[in-house]
Amino acid sequence: MASVLSIILGLLGLAALSFWIMAIPLSYKIERLRKPDLPKPRLVYTNIFYTAFWSGPAGASASAEEQGLRKQLRLRLFTALGCLLAMALLSFTLPLLPSDKPALAAPAGPPPVHAPGTTLSYIRSNQNGSEPERILVHIRAPNQIHVAKMVAPCTDAAYVTATVDPATGEAVTLTGGRLQKDSTQLPQAFLTLDPARKLVVRFGDPASDPIESPDAPPAPWRMYDFDLAEFALLGPRAPKSFTFGLAMAWPDGPPPVLRILGQAEAKFLYTSDSGAKHHFQISGPAFTDPAIGDRGGELITDAKFGHVIEARFGRPNHSNYDNFLLKLTATAEGPAGEQVWKDTLAAHWANCPAE
Repeated sequence: MASVLSIILGLLGLAALSFWIMAIPLSYKIERLRKPDLPKPRLVYTNIFYTAFWSGPAGASASAEEQGLRKQLRLRLFTALGCLLAMALLSFTLPLLPSDKPALAAPAGPPPVHAPGTTLSYIRSNQNGSEPERILVHIRAPNQIHVAKMVAPCTDAAYVTATVDPATGEAVTLTGGRLQKDSTQLPQAFLTLDPARKLVVRFGDPASDPIESPDAPPAPWRMYDFDLAEFALLGPRAPKSFTFGLAMAWPDGPPPVLRILGQAEAKFLYTSDSGAKHHFQISGPAFTDPAIGDRGGELITDAKFGHVIEARFGRPNHSNYDNFLLKLTATAEGPAGEQVWKDTLAAHWANCPAE
């Protein structure tokens, strides 16, 4: 629309100029009728408006030829002025119209990521607050995530690590284990995404024979009992819907140990806190229980980095839960996060009774 209006304004300008130019010889012709002794050349100054609207010396009568020429002159002047007036009116509306040209997009670059060392602190529980467990998500490197899960000091705590591929947006290895008293991991279980999109599960030794190798869920896949830690590096930044696959380790029930839950669908709802948070409705096969129905819920992510701010789902990710609530309680970036991670792991086993 803006382009069409610009063309119309240009045509009106040309029309105004053309009628104005055509008025000049008419004005001179009228002046020559009144004063036959005027010089012959056309490039002689004449007062167009005087010629068009004043009849000449007092008492002089205009001939029929002059009257006809004055009508033509006034018509051309009015037409030129009308075109100029139309241009003025239309020019006020031009800035209000949307541009027909697509806005130039900013050059695409890598999405912002947390600095190495960053630690995100969460509380995971049932939605009523029962069974609280502290979850620390630590960015060890741009492609490595370490997670510690602690219920109470001096008690058994999980320590899980993952290597992700930022190009595909998926975890390629996960190692599950226990937090030792020297703050290191005792590795116990190993999961690998192979090129054929099989999730290969091994226990005890990463070189042992696989115990299970199911097909991976739809890409990009996430490990549900990893407490959505992958989102700290691979989470959504754009305010639009997306999908992801979901798997979950469930060692407390009958085989298989690794359950493939299927696709999860995240429908974008709205943005809050001046664009700082994105809200999604989570549903899909991964959150559908044949006996209960939809066990999805709401996911809130950080708009800049993509990590989870809050997740409230109907499906539990551990056997001692009835549902799922994960809430971010603190964020420490870079070196400050590294210190939080070290201090928290060391404090878990500090001053504990001797065994």
